[in-house]
Amino acid sequence: MRCAQFRTALSARLDGEAAGLPDGRLDGHVARCAGCRDWLEQAERLRGRVAASAADGPSADWSASLLARLEEDGPGGPQR
Repeated sequence: MRCAQFRTALSARLDGEAAGLPDGRLDGHVARCAGCRDWLEQAERLRGRVAASAADGPSADWSASLLARLEEDGPGGPQR
């Protein structure tokens, strides 16, 4: 099995989906393969950074702009 298949399974597991491989096999490969171990560490860091930035939500300016556009468009959508 190639590393790409293990990385696909690791990605699924990070997303809370079924990995498609037994955990022991996946964990064993990561323990032996420095490339996949590095990939997993980077993926975990990236996931954490994305989650942290998403927790902040959109900026106040973006929210105000959206609300203004919605008020202009009215409940039926854009007026044409």
